Amino acid sequence: MTLLFKTFKIASIGGVCYILGRFFIHKAGLDYTTASDWLFRVLMVVVVSFSILRFKASKLGYLSFRDGFSIGGFTTIFLAFYIAFGTWFFVNYINPLYTQGVEKSYRKMQYKSMMEQYVYKNWNKKDTITQGAIDTVQHGLDMYIEKTKFYFTLKGQVFINGIYSLIWGVVISLTVSLMTRKVKEE
Repeated sequence: MTLLFKTFKIASIGGVCYILGRFFIHKAGLDYTTASDWLFRVLMVVVVSFSILRFKASKLGYLSFRDGFSIGGFTTIFLAFYIAFGTWFFVNYINPLYTQGVEKSYRKMQYKSMMEQYVYKNWNKKDTITQGAIDTVQHGLDMYIEKTKFYFTLKGQVFINGIYSLIWGVVISLTVSLMTRKVKEE
């Protein structure tokens, strides 16, 4: 079996786990919590590390940094594709209102943060908040959302999850390859 096929097979298993994990998170009503972030993180670490360690085991415990990083890189590329596809599938078919929910959730979080900052800086910690302060913060939030509206689209979600997967995979590949490398002594 070729190296590419082995990494593709491992990444495929990870991709299926990602899609199933997102489905179960949705069914549990945890779409807008950190549950999907933790699914992503754990899946990336486990799948990329497993592919490198499995290759090392097949080479009788010897692994060069280059081999480890290559294995991790190939797994990362395949897994990033699956995560991007899984995100597209999830947003299109499982939860078509997901991007709207992400924007609503983000607005709620940012509103609280912006209001605290605005009241602290401009109102000198007063106990009452005027309608003017609420309107000012809401307008600032609307402007910020308008500038970052790509994030709240299907394409944005797919792109961001794909890029994050690549970045995480490269970092994990570097780390695991450095920590597990063992070369034959001559």
